[in-house]
Amino acid sequence: MFGKGWPFALMAGTVTILCAAEYFSLFFSTARDKWSGVAVTGLVYLCGVLLPFRASGAAVLCCVSLAAFHFLGGGEPPAEKARGAALAALGAVYIGGFLSTYPRTIELPAGEHWILLGLVAVFSGDIFAYFVGRAFGKRRLSPNVSPNKTVEGSLGGLAASIVLGTGYGVLFLPGVSPGFVSLTSAAVGVAGQAGDLFESLLKRAAGVKDSGTLLPGHGGIFDRADAVISAGPVLYLLALLATLAGGRG
Repeated sequence: MFGKGWPFALMAGTVTILCAAEYFSLFFSTARDKWSGVAVTGLVYLCGVLLPFRASGAAVLCCVSLAAFHFLGGGEPPAEKARGAALAALGAVYIGGFLSTYPRTIELPAGEHWILLGLVAVFSGDIFAYFVGRAFGKRRLSPNVSPNKTVEGSLGGLAASIVLGTGYGVLFLPGVSPGFVSLTSAAVGVAGQAGDLFESLLKRAAGVKDSGTLLPGHGGIFDRADAVISAGPVLYLLALLATLAGGRG
């Protein structure tokens, strides 16, 4: 479906740049600050994809330093400089670093099925959380961050992530135990919901409803990819553990 190697890495890299552009537009008003942040995020992504794992960690730290050092000049107050440096470093690692785990995942044995399992868990959880929350939701999950999300919706979404993710894994990852597939589906579902809440927190901090307008009626790319971004490292770690343990995935 995706094609391993460069086609998939290019697609994930495009999503990275689009999400980074929306993220940095939330917090930075000048084109210089925005596009320098996007550039560093792209570098972090490339380091995560192209370099061996140990080397990529050191390279990412160097990129984050670039993002922070960018704010040392100029005449802004120190508090504003510190805020800009922290937000730039966060965006570079959160978007560029997290999304770089997907090209690594697809290179694992049966990597395309691990990625599809992750997407099934994330999107089914999002859909069921919405409908269960509308039908049965009473207790607010995080009223100061996302008032419309409920505990009941969250639990319904997690149940959907586990059931549908496990179903996919049983069908397409037969060499992996159903218990491990269920654990992966649950962990990815939790990570996806956390990413959704975290992006809501960022938008509230920026004072906006949507991260962008690229998708009419649905906000921006960052709005759609928030759960996928946060689920990436969890999915890669568990798929790697399954591979090292000798499973097919």
